[in-house]
Amino acid sequence: MKLAVAAGAGLSMLAMLMLAIVPAADAAGDLAEPARESGIVIVPLEPPPLTFGPGIDAEQVLAANTGAGLSWAASEAVAEAGRTLFAISGIVILASLPERTRQADKRAASAEALLNAADVWVPTVALAEGAEALLQKAGVSSVRRSDQVRPVPGIEKRERTITMHNWYQPIATWYGMSKTPFSYAAPEVRPGERVLEVALSNFELGPGRALYVLVSTKLVDPASGKVISKARKMVYPETADARTLFAGDASAFKSTFAAAGRDALRSNLRSMGLLSK
Repeated sequence: MKLAVAAGAGLSMLAMLMLAIVPAADAAGDLAEPARESGIVIVPLEPPPLTFGPGIDAEQVLAANTGAGLSWAASEAVAEAGRTLFAISGIVILASLPERTRQADKRAASAEALLNAADVWVPTVALAEGAEALLQKAGVSSVRRSDQVRPVPGIEKRERTITMHNWYQPIATWYGMSKTPFSYAAPEVRPGERVLEVALSNFELGPGRALYVLVSTKLVDPASGKVISKARKMVYPETADARTLFAGDASAFKSTFAAAGRDALRSNLRSMGLLSK
């Protein structure tokens, strides 16, 4: 890239924490209406890697994959935790997989090199595509996707800590800002258009058969940088067995994520006044 389970049943500790801190949407109501008339540019932010919750055997899951070759990167911090950053069928994953490391086709020079590889699958780009489809169906006058993926401000090390705090805190800080940290100008954003920033705040498979996805969206006036409205939604649908999701080229996982993301986006865009309720 360019740089259904009942609530509380089967949720990981991290997912329950994220659910607890997700507030109601800050919706702008009529303030979002001009965006429907003037047009919206959707800008994805860089996503965190996928992690596996307790009970998911990453070795067995990835053994079912017969898609593109496996590549990996392990920094000193990751090695100390016994984990490795992988990309398989384009999906970036953090997991404890020493045997798969030895079987990998190639080692990346760094975590950043792996995350920015040309063939990597970027879940926030998939979310941007989903948002584009929803807004077009709703009759928004003009909807476009930026071809740039914005780096999340404040992420200093792109590898896993025990709680993924080094990813989640900067994303939470971005969500809490009243002004965007990014600059927008033509030709990426034309005069009068609004920007919809899309981020993935939680991305975990398991425990059990749940996929935990927290999608955050912010509507921004690019001229002033002011946040017009924002919303975030956690979804945790029940999925197929993890080995089934990653079988073949992992297309089942990608389509499952797209469906979960679409549900979260629909909720966010309605709360923000960009879709009718």
